[in-house]
Amino acid sequence: MNYMQNEYISTSRFRVGKKSPQKFQAILGTCLGLALYDQKRKAGGLIHILLPSPLKDVEFEPDTPGKYGSTGIPMLINELTRMGCTTQALKATIAGGALVGPVSGMDLGLDIGGRSADIARRILKEQGIEILKSETGGFFACTLELDMMTGETKIAPVWEAASAPGAIAPVSGPEAIMDTIDNLQPIPQTALKILRMFNQDCYSIDDITHELSQDQVLSARTLQMCNSVLFSGTIKIDSLKDAVMMLGKERLVKSVITTALESYFKQTGPAGYSLCKGGLFFHAVGVACLAERLAKKAGLAHPWLAYTAGLLHDIGKVVLDQHISDRLPFFFRTLGDEKQNFIQAEEKVLGFNHCRAGVILAEKWGFSDALTEVIRCHHTPGDAKAHSQLVEIVYLADQVMEKFFTGFDIDKIDALYLEPIIKKMNLDGASLARCIDDLPLDILIQEPPHGTANT
Repeated sequence: MNYMQNEYISTSRFRVGKKSPQKFQAILGTCLGLALYDQKRKAGGLIHILLPSPLKDVEFEPDTPGKYGSTGIPMLINELTRMGCTTQALKATIAGGALVGPVSGMDLGLDIGGRSADIARRILKEQGIEILKSETGGFFACTLELDMMTGETKIAPVWEAASAPGAIAPVSGPEAIMDTIDNLQPIPQTALKILRMFNQDCYSIDDITHELSQDQVLSARTLQMCNSVLFSGTIKIDSLKDAVMMLGKERLVKSVITTALESYFKQTGPAGYSLCKGGLFFHAVGVACLAERLAKKAGLAHPWLAYTAGLLHDIGKVVLDQHISDRLPFFFRTLGDEKQNFIQAEEKVLGFNHCRAGVILAEKWGFSDALTEVIRCHHTPGDAKAHSQLVEIVYLADQVMEKFFTGFDIDKIDALYLEPIIKKMNLDGASLARCIDDLPLDILIQEPPHGTANT
């Protein structure tokens, strides 16, 4: 029996290697994937490109070498030539660069995927590297796979890549959903209390520190999060007292809630609602970071509240994931149907949707009206009332994350409100691209989706 290791190449990264029983795979939306392989040297690599080229006044980041096509592709070629490959022998496959979901004028204006593909073709032509296969553009997310044993490449829609013939739809119902909610491991009470204290503005920093110190596990993991790329500076934080002094109120609370949500989302696996282990949490953090930046840019909501709302918007997916994790192919096939969005698929299979499940959790855990409305309306911002601006910010952040970071989640894009919201926020293509470029990519690196599989 032969074993094939699948290695997921996350956004802004590339990987090279020699002949071995493994496959490199990238899951692509608007991002671009490029695979190169030299049959003579039996070596190759794959790069997952986020943007065409650096924005003006943006410094190059050596820890994310594949972020830009203009800088990442030459680095990939140089790595392969150092391994003995030649540009004459290297063969290329290009995929991705899609206009994922309903296309807005902003999408057409930015044309990020198209410009990345143009840059890739130009560099390959200059280097004399032949393109064997190129499937770019279109309107659907796809996977690009490079078999390191044979050099063969495969491009497939995400639902086809994960589907299996004869899969049967899961059978469930509202009663089973409620049982799952009752039995779900909740967000720690300490974190919920700190969140309520902050939302009600009735706390001191000593109160927060005292509450956090009651939960040793959450305290330790909060310190670990404080020292992560998302929060840290140049000084290592070793105690809660240091965290209070260095981070301040808002950033400390942000780290506590983020840590608590990571534990909550760990109840899901690389199935059901995500293409990788930890995917739902990484998607939540990405939406939170982007929502915070959009709130600062537009000035329509408090950045801290936007971050928290982005982090919590999909909590209902954890509930429903428990019911479909063993029946993943059904949902992928459903997402391939242009006439059906994710909410409709949930209602058809489960008689429930993740927004409704999330609202039940929000009310059970005492979330504010603003956070509850975001959870309820993040797919339908037109239904929002008292907190419509916050809902719209999270909706926009969610749509952008789905377009660019497809590997985290499998929700089908429904951009009905996208362009009006962008106009309402007075955002242009440059400011939106800046927000995408500023995302902390290191916090968004997830584990491979499939681990080891036999073939």
